[in-house]
Amino acid sequence: MANTKALVKRRKSVRNTRKITKTMEMVSTAKLSKAQNAALAARPYARKLQQVIGDLAASSVDIKHPLLEAHAPAKKAVIVVMTSDRGLCGGFNANILREAINLNKELVARGLEVERIVQGKKGIGVLRFQQLPAHTQYVGVSDKPSYQRSEEIAASLIERYERREIDEAYVVFSNFISMFNQKPRVEKILPLSALAAADDGAKSGAKPRAAGMGYLFHPDPKTILTQVLPLVVKMSVFTAMLDNTAGEHAARRLAMKNATEAADDMIKMLSRAYNRARQSKITQEIAEIVGGAEAQ
Repeated sequence: MANTKALVKRRKSVRNTRKITKTMEMVSTAKLSKAQNAALAARPYARKLQQVIGDLAASSVDIKHPLLEAHAPAKKAVIVVMTSDRGLCGGFNANILREAINLNKELVARGLEVERIVQGKKGIGVLRFQQLPAHTQYVGVSDKPSYQRSEEIAASLIERYERREIDEAYVVFSNFISMFNQKPRVEKILPLSALAAADDGAKSGAKPRAAGMGYLFHPDPKTILTQVLPLVVKMSVFTAMLDNTAGEHAARRLAMKNATEAADDMIKMLSRAYNRARQSKITQEIAEIVGGAEAQ
């Protein structure tokens, strides 16, 4: 016979856990709304900025800029890994870190020295355990991504790339697709030489157009590139931060929703077990009373 006191104690414990998971689900839902709006609002600007840069780069074959020049042979790469500071968000961090570790292996296989910039306590801890410690780390920034932080990271990468201290730079983050779908993504942010090629590839099925068509350059395209290309790198890092934050809250909301539903099922199961045990105990006591009365 099941112990009714143990069942009551366990049911109470599950109910307390359910309160926590339900509260976390509601908090994540509130944070997700703001993070989702920020991530979606930044995408059109970043996309149009890249399109304009692609058109500018294609407007003249004489345009040159250090950020557009690929270093050959490449010797050193930097990976910016974005994770969360807290857990309880399903496989969110595990998926990002899997992509980062695979990318690290690919770069090492190419003979590159790899440096890691890691955002989030979860990423710092896991990579340290994998013998891939962070050379630079940031904590306490996943909930409130700031442009100042992205500008700091991007400015450092740009300066080092122009001095040829690094040859490639990547950012690994969670691409926010929908509330129920977030996919880890690797994006190459330096060099920007592939930007014009990617833009041309996207337009391969479109009707060819004259270089610079639709734009009046003032000042000249070279000066514009000098001013705007660093902004592309900064916006790439910032939009990755925004996407990652939205993905984190969406993943945590879903995980806490599933945990709350599992707690509801467990409470129902424990309640049924308690009722059966209590009914069985009452039946046994009645049988004992009746048996004692008949014995007299």
